[in-house]
Amino acid sequence: MKKLRYFLLLLILLPCTLLLGGCLNNTAYVTNIEKTQTLDNMDIYTVTYSDGTTSNFSVENGTDGEDLKIQDIFNYLIELDPDLYTNDEEGFKQFLQDYLTIQIDENDEKTAINKALLSAVSVYSEFPTYGGDTSVGAGAGVVYEMGDEYSYIVTNYHVVYYVNSTTSNKIARNIYVYLYGSDVSVTSSNSITNSINFGGDAIKCEYIGGSMNYDIAVLRVNTSDLKEVNENVRAVDIATGYEVGDTAIAIGNPEGDGVSVTKGIVSVDSEPLTMTGADDRTTITFRVMRIDAAVNGGNSGGGLFNSNGELIGIVNAKLMYASDGTPIDNMSYALPFNNITQVANNIIDNYESNNRAVGVTKLMLGVSIECVNRQNIYNPLTGESTIYDESVITAISGDSIAYSHGLEVGETFSAITINGERQDFSRYYDLENALISIRVGDNVQIYVETQNHVETMIDLEIITPNMLQSII
Repeated sequence: MKKLRYFLLLLILLPCTLLLGGCLNNTAYVTNIEKTQTLDNMDIYTVTYSDGTTSNFSVENGTDGEDLKIQDIFNYLIELDPDLYTNDEEGFKQFLQDYLTIQIDENDEKTAINKALLSAVSVYSEFPTYGGDTSVGAGAGVVYEMGDEYSYIVTNYHVVYYVNSTTSNKIARNIYVYLYGSDVSVTSSNSITNSINFGGDAIKCEYIGGSMNYDIAVLRVNTSDLKEVNENVRAVDIATGYEVGDTAIAIGNPEGDGVSVTKGIVSVDSEPLTMTGADDRTTITFRVMRIDAAVNGGNSGGGLFNSNGELIGIVNAKLMYASDGTPIDNMSYALPFNNITQVANNIIDNYESNNRAVGVTKLMLGVSIECVNRQNIYNPLTGESTIYDESVITAISGDSIAYSHGLEVGETFSAITINGERQDFSRYYDLENALISIRVGDNVQIYVETQNHVETMIDLEIITPNMLQSII
């Protein structure tokens, strides 16, 4: 609540109302090999890598009409120079490493940005409003998963939700995305239809679920529609972690003018941020990271990437002014990747199981928890710092799972086992992420430490539908 009292905090969705009659792996891999030229009896082949670079090699063309195989190229080189490689498996592996991969400097942020741009989209949401008007909200998103038939895009819930929409659930009537570099055309229609023309390379999306409390929404799109615009479109690579001081590259759709990039660092790795939700009345506390990269209206839902082009967060808010009206620069927030993935996977699984937008479901234990015993452990050998903390029970609801299994105030959650796989908690938010990852039919055990540091276990056995609760 402190931030609500002292700051004006804005969800960084860019709304514009149109009145119609009343929004790395360090190694590049080969994406294509093709014959590009023939000179006399030599065929020239061009190798294209995932970062856009190319290299060429030549071989004597054959006469039997068979397709060239990579083993043929290796054998040809051995004939030319027997000392070049050993004619065995190890020599072949070395050949592949030399000719079919290239090493990329992990600090090559240009390469990382270009990689991330292949997963970036700008998002435009059309809302019918009272009085017969139409409003368009501009935001951003990332291609989260790609399948043969459908792909999923993750954005902020407040990008596709508008409190003044006349749709039954306040979700946009139409949602379109544009890939980076594509032709964007969003224009008003006419006073009869009260709608917007989404032209150019617009790709129509379907809303499959979201949650205001997590500010995450998932859209579904035909994979063929994405590849028709850009055959190199790709799902984001998800980071395995991040730390304060890491590069933070924000890719969004500021002012609705198309995808663009800004850069900063991670300023705070995790903190609570309390603000008013998308419905303009509910007070919600998000877990966020703080960044100093410049973001503006329209950056909402856009990806935040590290120097390897891996997703570390989704940008969703920024501070605009202090309580005295003083402008605040470059103090922005993003939802962390490990929370995003759990929520997005939950939404996708629920949709695919129910064939309708269900949203987020979570195992509710019926406890209130508090983050305690936070400490920063510095490793002088690596120069890195790691934060550890714990989640202690401060209250227990009657007629709840925690109450019926005898949990007590003051005990600390230490680990969880889901279908035989144990996860130890090192941060207070690990419990929350684990509870969102649980599905109907899972076998679950939760471990707590008593105030005397004795670990005990509660066995929930097989999770049933009535144990999971929908989160708005």
